[in-house]
Amino acid sequence: MRKMAMVFLLALLLSACAAPAQPVLTDFSLPPAVEVTFTALLPTNSASGETGLFVILDEVTGLEFNPRPVEMHSAGEQSVALTISVPAGSLVKYRYARQSEIGATNEIAANGDPIAYRAYLVDGPGHVAHDVIAAWANAPAEIPSGQISGTVTDAAGGVPISDLVVIAAGRETRTDAEGRFLIQGLPQGLHNVLVYSASGAYLPFQQGALVAANNETPANISLTPSQMASVTLWVTPPEDHTAGTPVFLSGSLHSFATRPLMSVQEDGRYSITMQLPVGVDIRYKYTLGDGFWNAEHLADGAFSVRQLIIPAETTLLEVEDQVASWTAGSSAPIWFELTAPPDNLLAYLQFNLGGWTTPLPMWPLGGGHWAYKLNSPTNFASPLEYRYCLDAACTILEAAPGQPRTFQGNQQTLQQLQDTIEAWQSQ
Repeated sequence: MRKMAMVFLLALLLSACAAPAQPVLTDFSLPPAVEVTFTALLPTNSASGETGLFVILDEVTGLEFNPRPVEMHSAGEQSVALTISVPAGSLVKYRYARQSEIGATNEIAANGDPIAYRAYLVDGPGHVAHDVIAAWANAPAEIPSGQISGTVTDAAGGVPISDLVVIAAGRETRTDAEGRFLIQGLPQGLHNVLVYSASGAYLPFQQGALVAANNETPANISLTPSQMASVTLWVTPPEDHTAGTPVFLSGSLHSFATRPLMSVQEDGRYSITMQLPVGVDIRYKYTLGDGFWNAEHLADGAFSVRQLIIPAETTLLEVEDQVASWTAGSSAPIWFELTAPPDNLLAYLQFNLGGWTTPLPMWPLGGGHWAYKLNSPTNFASPLEYRYCLDAACTILEAAPGQPRTFQGNQQTLQQLQDTIEAWQSQ
């Protein structure tokens, strides 16, 4: 419970400046913005006088770490609506919540499962997304439900496509080896079915599907393969950046999952060239760690998340970016230094934030010494647990560690933590 409270508090701290401005791309323009209206039918047991919230989510930072709630307005009995403006081609990830005197409560699925996110493709002006909210987390209810099933094939060759993401009403699944999918537990009503490729290999597609209680709705879909472009990203780090410090990319595509390392240039900039899909909504950021730890921030301390939609017919593209800051707020950085038995593997640092997060590679100093400087976020209200490991999956940990290692955030001066490990062991 304490860890979950810490996560919630951190989310509030980091999202206090709601709807921050997007970072500027100096030589690339996103498609013109279009308006899309989201309408949601509320659960029948919703209390009057509560505010409906449309929560825009950020998958690169983490779905729980950078939410941006926007107040909705009444659209008639038991329904709410909101119109937002986004670049054409955007894939909006979101969910619904309600605000009352006791705080915000997220929506849940018909079977009581939490809703991680909903998704909607805004591929033109005048769109209206129709959603049905099954229930609230603090007011579960048994409601009639149905299911959607179908097969996804390649529009060019007709062959089935595996491992595609299929999502409806916040319920997500993947296509199997035969391209088949099944989504169960959907409230009766009209739902948006979205299919997209996590790798960007296919252009996303969506269609409406009417679900009846205790019935199965068919939805057979064909996807068009994406064209690829050679994209070079150039980034200028902040003025206080330590020259030569490794800079990585974190983003929404599978190609960003390993956090590609950028190359240092003679002028102090960093660059990387990648093959990226044309016409696909790509979200990304620059980082010294991952999408959350040591990631770039805007000048006001808010998380920076960039968007790239490569225009049709593009084969070559260069994008010039600049990082405003690696820090957020007034809390000072934290320096971790580790002395451990020399090994030919790289040491990693891992933090526990309601669960162990992505292991971060430390900087080798030689002779069994490693270091890591945590710039952000460090504005934690409670001590945070951390540990060291010798592999990216953290299966090789300190032998007999004893008490958990913790550090305190919200400090005004640099903290220096010096740790020693006598031996490692596989877990």
